[in-house]
Amino acid sequence: MLARKYDYSAQWAAAPQTAPEPRRRERPYVVPGDRIERAKRAAHRRDRLLVRRILVTALLIFGIYTLLVFQNATLTSAGFQLEALQAKEAQLMAKNSELKIEVDGLKGPERITSFAEKQLGMSVARSNIYVKVK
Repeated sequence: MLARKYDYSAQWAAAPQTAPEPRRRERPYVVPGDRIERAKRAAHRRDRLLVRRILVTALLIFGIYTLLVFQNATLTSAGFQLEALQAKEAQLMAKNSELKIEVDGLKGPERITSFAEKQLGMSVARSNIYVKVK
């Protein structure tokens, strides 16, 4: 493809060749009290910034303190529950040992023979009896 040749010289000739003037910062007339006012405003801005930083720091410290108190309360509550469970465990272990002693007493041969004699009317054999089966 062929490119067309454009003549831009007519456009450049029509445009003025003046460079833009640099912008000057206009300074208003300075009155003697104006510098003092600016210094007061700057000091006021610094003070507001300092107060804001102090408030943010205080809020951050308060938030961390609140979280620590909440964590401490949770851990204390868990500790009390643990102590209650340990006391209940000790109580249940004591009851379990009492029940084991009672079971051993009920399993003993003396109890079985006394139960058989008193309740069922049985008596202990004097000698072994053998039965022949045909």
